[in-house]
Amino acid sequence: DKAKGSKASKPKPKGTDKPTDDKDKKEDKEKKENEVKKIDPLAGFFRVLMAIRTGTLTYSQTNGMLLPGWNRGPNVLGMDAGFGAPGFGFIMGEQNTNFNGDIVRDFASEASGNGWLVKNKSIFTPHTQTRTETINARLAVEPFKGMRIDLSANRTIGSNLSSFYRWDTLDTWRNDSPRETGNFSVSMLNWPTTFVNDNDNLVNAVFENMLAYRTVISERLGSANQFSDLPQGLPADSIYWTGYGATNQDVIIPAFLAAYTGRDPKTVKLNPFKLLPAPNWDITYDGLTKLEVFKKLFRTFTVNHSYRSTFTIGGYQTNLFYVPGADSTDISGNYIPEKQISLVTISEVMRPFVNFDATLQNSLLAKFEYNRDRSLSLSLSNNQITEIRGKEFVIGSGYRFKNVKFPIQIGAAKPKSDLNLRVDLSWRQNNTVIRQIQERQNTVTAGQNIISIKTSADYVINQRLNIRAFYERVINKPVISTTFPSANTNLGVSLRFTLTQ
Repeated sequence: DKAKGSKASKPKPKGTDKPTDDKDKKEDKEKKENEVKKIDPLAGFFRVLMAIRTGTLTYSQTNGMLLPGWNRGPNVLGMDAGFGAPGFGFIMGEQNTNFNGDIVRDFASEASGNGWLVKNKSIFTPHTQTRTETINARLAVEPFKGMRIDLSANRTIGSNLSSFYRWDTLDTWRNDSPRETGNFSVSMLNWPTTFVNDNDNLVNAVFENMLAYRTVISERLGSANQFSDLPQGLPADSIYWTGYGATNQDVIIPAFLAAYTGRDPKTVKLNPFKLLPAPNWDITYDGLTKLEVFKKLFRTFTVNHSYRSTFTIGGYQTNLFYVPGADSTDISGNYIPEKQISLVTISEVMRPFVNFDATLQNSLLAKFEYNRDRSLSLSLSNNQITEIRGKEFVIGSGYRFKNVKFPIQIGAAKPKSDLNLRVDLSWRQNNTVIRQIQERQNTVTAGQNIISIKTSADYVINQRLNIRAFYERVINKPVISTTFPSANTNLGVSLRFTLTQ
């Protein structure tokens, strides 16, 4: 019998045996979902700011002057005995131009007026003034751990003014045959047109755009020139303003830049010397080994990508027939430019476009690399573009055998060291196409397929002596029938002995 007053235990309802903390977790989850998240814009700004690791901006300027016929004797300070010539300003680097390049003085006239130059009619050494201006910018960014982006931009312009400053037959000072030469280069971005290829007839869409953009550039230049006007009686699709025809240097260069950079011809800069530097980059990422899938297979795994593009004016010179403000044209009816440019070039290199460099858990090295490059040369002397395209695939591997005994005894014992083996296979294709602007013709003039095999074995005998065996073979197969195929083989053994530690 049960004791009086005792209560019989009742069975628990079904499902009440679950842990009570499940209910608490559910309530916490609902609370978090209903909680209004606060956004702190200042924290986001500092997060982006902290991604910038290093940054540099460098501006440099170099000026120089050469004036022949000096008749004063210098002292230890570089001036004459009376400390009057050429003056403290000159020996401290004062030039004819100010910081911005504007002409503020004429030292040659000052020197001749003060009697500092010999009155010799047979001076054939030119009076020269040089000026070089360079801008370099670099920025290293790490948006997250393992990823590094190096941005760079540069711009360089150089000029050389030369003339013959001498006493002439009329017993006066003359500045004969003034001439300016120079060069210009700037980093740029051609990514929008990088992967545009030719069709089966070698027709390139970017080149066709360049031809069409000439009329737009001609209209922009002509409407800003009081001497230029629209010719009468021409169809609307072939209008060129007078003086700015299809072969005018000032028309072709902006059309070339607009087409191959993917820009609007209505907004592209008409003066190539006013171009601002665009960013190029190098990207490296080595954080894949943190993933479990990669960690099981690789010790290291690095991915690389690089992009470089440069616009260059190889050389320009003063046009002796140019008259400022005059309505003067050449035999083709084009206005004569102040600076005669013969060649401009766009050089684009992606080496590598993509690269995978890895070390497996068994110490085996593996490499895959894909490279691309493109060179575009616009010749203003014959109005044609020479386009050279190249692409390359590289596959490589290597292995290090540790503590390998050398088969030949040196001294009292056989050396024991690591043996490094390496093999690289590459296939490269180059094609050269000449595109004639006036004739609108595209012709393959050169090209080759290059297969390369490179193997090597390195062995360090001691701290001073290293032995290397190698075998290399390069096979060149041209794409045109006027060039013969060729192959080169290079093999041998090299010894490198270091005399100093």
